[in-house]
Amino acid sequence: MRVKALIHSIAIFLVISLSQVPFASPFELRISHQLPETHIIAKNFQEFKRLVEQRTNGKIKVTIFPAAQALSPAESIRAVSTGVIEAAAVPNMEWARLVQTMEVFLVPYVATELSTIEKIFSGEVGVKLFKKMEEKGVIPVMWLLQTRRTIYTSKDKFLLSPSDFKGKKARGTSKIMNLSLEAMGAQCVPIAGPEAMTALQTGVVDIGLTGPDAALVRHYYDIHKYGVIAHNMSVVWPFFLNPKFWRSLPQEIQVGVKEVCETIQKKSIRDSEEFALWAIGELKKKMNIHILSPEEEKQWKNVMQPPVREYFIKTTGAEGAEILNQIERISR
Repeated sequence: MRVKALIHSIAIFLVISLSQVPFASPFELRISHQLPETHIIAKNFQEFKRLVEQRTNGKIKVTIFPAAQALSPAESIRAVSTGVIEAAAVPNMEWARLVQTMEVFLVPYVATELSTIEKIFSGEVGVKLFKKMEEKGVIPVMWLLQTRRTIYTSKDKFLLSPSDFKGKKARGTSKIMNLSLEAMGAQCVPIAGPEAMTALQTGVVDIGLTGPDAALVRHYYDIHKYGVIAHNMSVVWPFFLNPKFWRSLPQEIQVGVKEVCETIQKKSIRDSEEFALWAIGELKKKMNIHILSPEEEKQWKNVMQPPVREYFIKTTGAEGAEILNQIERISR
C-alpha cells in the first residue's frame, strides 16, 4: 500500500510540475511590404509563410503586413534594423538611397537576362550586395524578382526612337532613371509617386514608365493606347531580417528558413516571367503593344547605356565598376 501511495504521490507531483513548465512560444516573424495581396511577390510571401511554418513545425509564426499596412517603404529598413519589426522587403530603388551599388539593376541592359539575374542572386555579386546591406544593420536572406521589363506608354504613337521621345515629358524619379530617359530625348519632370497617374491623365507628362505588371494593374491603358516594352531594367526586392531576431533562432531553424528562402527565390524568378507574359497578353487586349526586337534593343542600348554607365561608375567608384564587370562576365 505504501508503495502504491508513493507512486501515486509521485505521479501527482509530476503532473503538477509539468503543468507549471511553460511550453516554448513560437518565434514571431512579422513581415512588412508595400504590395497588394494580389501581387505576384505578395503571393511569394504567402508561400514563404506556409513553407516556413511547415518546415519549422510551427516554431516560427509568420504574420505578413502587405500594402504598407505596417510601414512605408521609406521606414522599413530602419524599422527592421532597430527591431521595430522582424523583417521587410523593399525594391532596389529604395535600397539605392543607402547602398548606391543597388542601382546596378537600373543600368540599361546590364542585369536583365534571366540567366544573368539567376547568377546574380545566387552568386558572388549577390553576396557583395548583401554585405553592403548588412552594413546598414540588417540580415538580407533572399532576392525576389518583380520584373525585368519596362513599358513606355504614349497617347498617340509608339515610342521607338530618340526622335519619338524628343520633347516629350516623363516623370523624373531618380538621377539614374532620368539619365536613360534624357539620353532618348525626353524631358524629366519631378513628380511625387502618388501624383503620377494624375500627371498622366492631365497631360503634365506625356510618357508613362513602369513595369508591364503595374501598367495592367493600374490601368495605364485607360489613359494611353500605345506601349513599347523593353528588356532594359530590373526591379528586385531584397528580403531582410533584424539581426537580433536572426541570431535568436536555433541553428536548425535558421537552416530551415534558408532552405525556404532558396526555394522562394527560384520560384520568384519563374513566377515573375510567367506573370509578365500573362500581363503583356492582357495589355495587348486593351492597347497597342510593341515588343522591341533584338535589333531595336541593341539600338536602345547604344543610346541609353553609356551615360548611365558612366554615372554609375562615377558615383560608386571602383566598387561599382567591379560589380558591373562581374555582371558582364557572367552574362557572356
